[in-house]
Amino acid sequence: MEVAIHIELNLICLIILFAVALQSRQNVNQQMKRVLFRNVVYGIMCSLSLDIIWLLIDGRIFPGCYALNAVVNAAFLGAGVCLGSMWYLYVLDTLHYRMTKRLIAIVMAPGILFLVLNFLSIWTGWIFYINEQNRYIRGPLFWFQSIGAIAMLLVSLVHIIYCQIVGRKGVSKDSSRKLLGFYIIPVLGTIMALPYSGMPGTWTCAAVSVVLIYMNDMDQIILTDDLTGLNNRKNLRVIFEDYSKQHSAQKPLYLYMMDLDDFKQINDQLGHSVGDQALVEAAHVIRRQTAGIQAVVMRYGGDEFLVMGFFADDAGAQRYKEQMQKAFQNWNETHHEPYVLHASVGYSRYQPGQKLEEFINSADEMLYNDKRKYKDKRKAA
Repeated sequence: MEVAIHIELNLICLIILFAVALQSRQNVNQQMKRVLFRNVVYGIMCSLSLDIIWLLIDGRIFPGCYALNAVVNAAFLGAGVCLGSMWYLYVLDTLHYRMTKRLIAIVMAPGILFLVLNFLSIWTGWIFYINEQNRYIRGPLFWFQSIGAIAMLLVSLVHIIYCQIVGRKGVSKDSSRKLLGFYIIPVLGTIMALPYSGMPGTWTCAAVSVVLIYMNDMDQIILTDDLTGLNNRKNLRVIFEDYSKQHSAQKPLYLYMMDLDDFKQINDQLGHSVGDQALVEAAHVIRRQTAGIQAVVMRYGGDEFLVMGFFADDAGAQRYKEQMQKAFQNWNETHHEPYVLHASVGYSRYQPGQKLEEFINSADEMLYNDKRKYKDKRKAA
């Protein structure tokens, strides 16, 4: 019964991973991160398949059983360290390390070494051997295999924690924190499975982790703006429907539309790469000013940003607008870039029964008024 449940669990994981791998392969966005992720998925699928074969043949006598059992175990154990190496490559790419051939060779070297050692164990019995009853038995150096498998996982874990504490350019704390959360699941499975030969822990937990990574990746693609890391407008209507239900006289809902002034000049005079940098910096300013407020921050499109959230009253909403524009002024004073950031801001208060389009148009009217005032001020100067 336990063997049947073990096999059934592995088969369920295999089916789910096959669907994930197929969907990932069909995606037109085939950058290195996605390729490395898919390699991890294939590796886990291979380990789950080998585990199923082992469960079906271990302890059973038939022609060629000893050789088959030995090869399956050598491949299964060697794959453990190889998968740790593949996972580390995925981690490094996620942390924005450049994937050179030399780096890939260095990271994969331990996995290849242990794969060779495990196949040598077919004759030496160092890490495992097969007894007369065709049963897998751990060898005297199995502890070395265990250390190798755990070490590869721990090295990448330490690297993630280091980047979480110290930081790494271009990598958000949230990104490394999510990676850390996904990573812990297979580690716990590995530790729990160590005392028990054949316990379904490591690769089933790894399969769960991979599915969580894929789900998060899809959420990022669907709901997040690639450039700024802010939300995009695809989920705006759903958020509006939720926020509008929370609106009350004591908790009024406001919507802000922000537009970067003279942004076209930045693109035309300094180039689109500098323009992209300006958008990223503007997103950072807006995000910082919205910290601690129940609000959603979005890149609405181009150089337009949207903030929808709750403020105490009209005076509080006006203060937020002034603080936002003051924050851009402070940024200009403390940063010495070849461009200046200034945002025109318009906002409106939600009226019960108002549609999203009406809510946005009302804020847009105030935005255009603010932009006209800015242009008039520039002409007068």
